[in-house]
Amino acid sequence: MTKSWVKMRTAVFKGKVGLNRFVQEEYGDFGIGQLAGIVAAVVIIGVIVSTITGLLPEWIGQVWTWIGELFMQIGS
Repeated sequence: MTKSWVKMRTAVFKGKVGLNRFVQEEYGDFGIGQLAGIVAAVVIIGVIVSTITGLLPEWIGQVWTWIGELFMQIGS
């Protein structure tokens, strides 16, 4: 009975240690700087594709309209 209890406690302890190591290694992988870089890259790619396809003026108009509506909602 004691041997199985010790084995179970050891397995639980090893699991906790493994989980703690995983969390510590993953902590901080995506900071604000990385997220801002990802968003900037997506926007730049969108602008390039829009320019190539000729949809840039329409895209700018849609974004400007969305920003204007957002400010109107905040103001009211």
